[in-house]
Amino acid sequence: MPSIAIGDIHGNLRALNDLLAQLEPTLSARDEVIFLGDYIDRGPDSRGCIDRILRFRGESPAPVILLSGNHEDWMMKTIRDHTRHSWLLVMDAYPTIESYSADAARALRGAAREAGPEALYGGTARLPYGAFSDALPVTHTEFFNTLKLFHETDHGVFVHAGLDTKVKDLQHQSAFALLTGTFDFLEGHRGPPLVVYGHHNNADIQDGWPNPRMSPWTIGIDTISHGVLTAVRLPDRAVIQSARHRIGDA
Repeated sequence: MPSIAIGDIHGNLRALNDLLAQLEPTLSARDEVIFLGDYIDRGPDSRGCIDRILRFRGESPAPVILLSGNHEDWMMKTIRDHTRHSWLLVMDAYPTIESYSADAARALRGAAREAGPEALYGGTARLPYGAFSDALPVTHTEFFNTLKLFHETDHGVFVHAGLDTKVKDLQHQSAFALLTGTFDFLEGHRGPPLVVYGHHNNADIQDGWPNPRMSPWTIGIDTISHGVLTAVRLPDRAVIQSARHRIGDA
């Protein structure tokens, strides 16, 4: 069964549409498609990206596996604890909030200004995140609540950020290692298994174009900061990419 992994999207709906338009005519029930997470934040249309992925999953003959990225993980932690502001402070979350509700974004910006940096970074302020979570469609809430941390096939392991190289049993990997990666993963993982990952924004730039970062035992496909969404198919390592759709381009 061929496995097709799709890298970080970060609200770039144009790139996602472009890539899926290439993939959809080629897929059959013998394939599987794995999204590696980081669907949200930074780009302007996180909501549209989730809608597109849900439609793709509903229409594709191939099984679709949805993994969590660290952005989704931090968002859900904030939704569960309204005094936890890391998502808002360091993840460029406002474009995601605005894609669901301009009113929620205004309310949160105002409350954050009123609370001030000390209360936000100290975790003593409660912000009205409920205005955002209430704007999530039920299908989107279910989407975020059911994301997996990793997926394993005969071809390798698919994960958002990497593995802890000191932990040999995949089932005992920490969520932190899977979602954020460890300092030694990129240079220290010697396999097996082959690991396909996103997160690290370490594209191999050739003639100005972002290519996957390939080594014998790792394949990195996080190229979206360059406006390009990348997929890789295993076992043949074929690369499928969108055209370049930079955020803010006309």
